[in-house]
Amino acid sequence: MEQAPPERMATLKCSAMAQYLTGDFLSRKFVGACAWVMLSFLGLQVGPTFGETGASISGTPGQLPKTVVPRHYAIDLNPDLSNLVFEGYETIDIEVQEPTRTITLNALQLNVSKAVLTDLSLAAEVTLDSSQQTAILHFPKTIGIGAHRLKLDFRGTINPSAQGLFYTRYQTAGGQQKRMFCTQLEPTDARRLFPVWDEPIFRSSFELQVQVPESFTAISNMPVAHEQLLGNRFKRVQFARSPSMASYLVALCAGEFEALSEELDGVRIRVITSEGKKEYGRYAMETLKKLMPYYTEYFGHKYPLPKLDLIALPGGIRGAMENWGAITFNEANLLFDPTRSSQRTREYVFSAIAHEVAHQWFGNLVTLAWWDDLWLNEGFATWMQTKATAHFNPGWQVWPRDNRAKQDAMDVDARRTTHPIKQSVTDPAQAMSAFDAITYAKAAAIIRMLETYLGESTFRAGVRRYMADHQYANATTDDLWKALEDASRQPIRSVASIWIDKPGYPLIRAQLQCKDRKGTLHLGQERFTINDPSAQPQTWQVPLSYFSTSDDRSIHTYLLTGPEAVVNLTGCSRPVKLNAANTGYYRVQYAPADQKALFNNFMQLPGEDRLNLLSDTWALVGGNRLGAVDYLSLLERLGGENEVAVWEQVITTLKEIDRLQKGRPGRAAFQIYARSILRPPYDRLGWNAKPGESELEGLLRNSVLSALGHFGDDIVIAEARRRFADFLIKETSLSPNLRATVLGIVGRYADQATYDHLHDLARKTDSIEQKQLLYGAMGAALDAKLATQTLALSLKDELESSLASSLVPKVSTEGEQSEMAWAFFQENHSALLAKVSMMGRYRYATYVANAFNDTRHANELLNFAEAKLPAEALPEIKKAVERIEFRDSLVQRELPKIDAWICGQIPGNERLKTHCASQRYP
Repeated sequence: MEQAPPERMATLKCSAMAQYLTGDFLSRKFVGACAWVMLSFLGLQVGPTFGETGASISGTPGQLPKTVVPRHYAIDLNPDLSNLVFEGYETIDIEVQEPTRTITLNALQLNVSKAVLTDLSLAAEVTLDSSQQTAILHFPKTIGIGAHRLKLDFRGTINPSAQGLFYTRYQTAGGQQKRMFCTQLEPTDARRLFPVWDEPIFRSSFELQVQVPESFTAISNMPVAHEQLLGNRFKRVQFARSPSMASYLVALCAGEFEALSEELDGVRIRVITSEGKKEYGRYAMETLKKLMPYYTEYFGHKYPLPKLDLIALPGGIRGAMENWGAITFNEANLLFDPTRSSQRTREYVFSAIAHEVAHQWFGNLVTLAWWDDLWLNEGFATWMQTKATAHFNPGWQVWPRDNRAKQDAMDVDARRTTHPIKQSVTDPAQAMSAFDAITYAKAAAIIRMLETYLGESTFRAGVRRYMADHQYANATTDDLWKALEDASRQPIRSVASIWIDKPGYPLIRAQLQCKDRKGTLHLGQERFTINDPSAQPQTWQVPLSYFSTSDDRSIHTYLLTGPEAVVNLTGCSRPVKLNAANTGYYRVQYAPADQKALFNNFMQLPGEDRLNLLSDTWALVGGNRLGAVDYLSLLERLGGENEVAVWEQVITTLKEIDRLQKGRPGRAAFQIYARSILRPPYDRLGWNAKPGESELEGLLRNSVLSALGHFGDDIVIAEARRRFADFLIKETSLSPNLRATVLGIVGRYADQATYDHLHDLARKTDSIEQKQLLYGAMGAALDAKLATQTLALSLKDELESSLASSLVPKVSTEGEQSEMAWAFFQENHSALLAKVSMMGRYRYATYVANAFNDTRHANELLNFAEAKLPAEALPEIKKAVERIEFRDSLVQRELPKIDAWICGQIPGNERLKTHCASQRYP
């Protein structure tokens, strides 16, 4: 059949898009979209001309030669879900920058059978290099400078784990087993889907088509432009041409989907689910409708594509992926069932959507030039996720509760295996390793600190300038500093660059001195480290904030630029509290008199400052600057503490100490002590929600009950079992907010009958959220016989791969069967790693071994990795080894002091007294 001329094809595409946009023919978005399609079909460049790039292709790091640059890909894929393979054909419009006889592009797990420059009728010999993940095309004569067209035929594999094109199995409400497929290409797995210049600087437009069963709905970055029935129960689906974008953002999903659909300011928005679940997407839809206008206003730029889909996958990926226009989520992170989902699930859904939708601007519209600037994607999306969630849900107190993520990052950042936010990346393994707490949580904390320093409106003006200057292009950290400096007229680069370019963070030493009723605050800074005496000394420019607890608590600021400084105060009121509202990324150690005054006034501090003081005190224990008893004595002052974030910090730390106590005689006494600390909030909150109580009260109740269950509280365990028995009779008897708590407790102390009940429920449900809760409860069982059964499940076909692989680390940590799980992993590591995405594969062994506290197992982990795992996994292994070795030193240094101190808290606690006497503690 003769193909229509380009002008006619563009008109047909616009007609299809008009139908997709529900008839809003005169809207600005539709006119822009049609103009865009017409230009693209006429072969004109679209996208990058809207903004000037701050990063040149020639000046950007990478592995591929820069002699040939792709401009557009037309890709045709034919997946075979029965045999788990696919065929592909692509035509790439390229631009040769220098005369060459070879073209090198990325390909992995592909068989490239044909490569031809069609405009020159020139065929190439293809050399595939799996170690370099490249396909080298050797041509018989030199290719001249200019535009050419490259055609390739290839075959590939549909993977069981989330890398490249992958499939996932899922269960319908009727118990039927089905498959769907989707892509996961970040950071370097587009090369598993098609031969490609798989580096973010090589932005190109993409035009996909795919052959799928007639019952499938196919989804990609752009709207469907055309569907053709093939007469064999299959159809071919063609999508509109995308704007210029990075290859890792290409998306293709297909399955038996259903959708909620609306239009928002000319953009078609959908929540897409497997069959029977679309009603659970209504909360996600309402969330999206809030976020898109908020981001449009904040970034000063409308969402640029004609549609945005949120796709709920019942397996495969663990979190979510920001594919432009087609964001994929694990179903548990997107769907909300009002009859079974908890407040915590509601929060997870909102924050996950907030993070991925922020990427549509930060990462997609403006893209990092190379993976060393990954923080420009992930740090900003993490910060904006919290900022947007706090804006729309002030009652959730998300900034204080985000402290947990910041503390995790600071813990990593104090160790010798840390790295700068902006780090050198030379290969795909390093790119995958860069997705860690430093890139996400530390970067987000630094952004918040800079925003506080500059002021919210000034910082936003800089972000808008950055977006305007680099839209549809690539940018670097220097481009961001320039935009912020232009907006603020301040030397931001000199303040901010060390936080991004160097590892670690400062410890601020503070001492208040008084003379003649005048106060001076004596400050010093040094690098804070944990078990790293050889750390390189550094000095930061630190935006400090402080207040006096005795005056009006006005927050004052000071930029500490050198190793020491003296700040004059208007009065001399002790104590002075630094890092007001916990917005800074630094630790503070007070002189003994100032620390004592702060401890004595603990409950008079604002909630975020109580949280900060607790966090710093425990961190100083790890840094061997205070003793664990200092932290425990601070817990005695909690009194009527009601803040969820404060209790979450306390519970996390008590569990850390309990993990150190594992297998030691002091554990029973410590658990008695921990229960006594948690008894006051338990007595106040009980099990049942009070009329009119806040959402946070419910979250605090769950945290306290779960912790008491963990620490072996007989009353709490008995009540959890009673409620579980009622739940087995009538599901609605158990509040959604209590479901995770009750299941977790009964799972931890399960016998065979209870375990079987959990397993039966887990097999029957089609909800991924509920499957995660139920199988997680099974994995938490302390009974070794039950742990053996759970480990066996990880190798069976009962579960999709990502959930199955999660069971082994669960048994090791929460089930406390670390030796058993570690031995199981060593014996079955090949089969287990095959279930894990490449991004998680380098860390999987560390998840299994993370429960150990002794140097012997640290050495075992390292020896196993060196013998059995690829060299690319060693950086993550060494981080885990350092953590385990540190815990060993903490056990030796602090546990004897903790044991002695706890047994000194005998008055009024006969159970503790009896236990300590039996163990002959001092």
